[in-house]
Amino acid sequence: MKRKSRKSGGQTTTSSNQESVKSNSKSRRHVGDAVITPEPREAAPVVVGVSVSERSFAQPRHAVPRAMGKAWMRVTQDLSSKFWDGLIPMAALVLLTLTLHMIAAPVQGFWGLSGLLVYLVALLGLGVVLLNHAILQTHSEIVQAWSGLVSGSVMWFVIILSEKVGGAQVPGATILLLLVVIALVSTILWKSVFPIGVKFFVLTVFLAAVARLWVGSQQAMAGVWPVLNQTLMISGYVALGALGAVFFWIITLSRERIQRLWAALWGWFWALQVLAVFLGKLL
Repeated sequence: MKRKSRKSGGQTTTSSNQESVKSNSKSRRHVGDAVITPEPREAAPVVVGVSVSERSFAQPRHAVPRAMGKAWMRVTQDLSSKFWDGLIPMAALVLLTLTLHMIAAPVQGFWGLSGLLVYLVALLGLGVVLLNHAILQTHSEIVQAWSGLVSGSVMWFVIILSEKVGGAQVPGATILLLLVVIALVSTILWKSVFPIGVKFFVLTVFLAAVARLWVGSQQAMAGVWPVLNQTLMISGYVALGALGAVFFWIITLSRERIQRLWAALWGWFWALQVLAVFLGKLL
């Protein structure tokens, strides 16, 4: 009797286990087939008397003073570098260009073409020495960039001065061909070969040639068709606006010293056009 009861007990336990397993599998299937719906989120509290548009677009009271404070901090940050590496180089390049042109007139008046030739050779030697400093790796990038800027401006004046010494003006087609050659050579050698000083030198000569060709062609066309004087003045005002934009960028948005030197070069480019349009003399 005991053995039968044990067998019956074992059978009942196994049957109950099988039923539990079946029920678990059924419940798992049911859960697997069931669609899970996302839990509802709690609604955001509604402020009485304030609409949705007012709450979404409301700004703190001190947002404007904070924005003005951040803008002023950007202006005052690295202020000395903005002057010494941005504004002062731009003004120095403009003064250097004007000085080189102003010295040429009395030299030619006192000593004639022979004195002008000596002046040209001296400037050529100065430009080569500065270009050598722009290549030397012992100098910092800032010194190389300064040397490239000054050397490029001096070399460009040597090209312009050669017109007076040779007694003939360089035609526009020659300047255009020079621009094409410089652009092609610079495109090939810019990244792999040119150091930072040579980049400044090449771009200085290139931008000076572009400014002279652009303003000179407009002045020549205005001499034939007086109606085009308005377009010349418009280009002068555009250059003046671009010069103001460069000034604003140096003061507010520039971050590195080398960026400010690049901006100084572009400011000199626009200043050449402003002086040529409003003074009537190509530089």
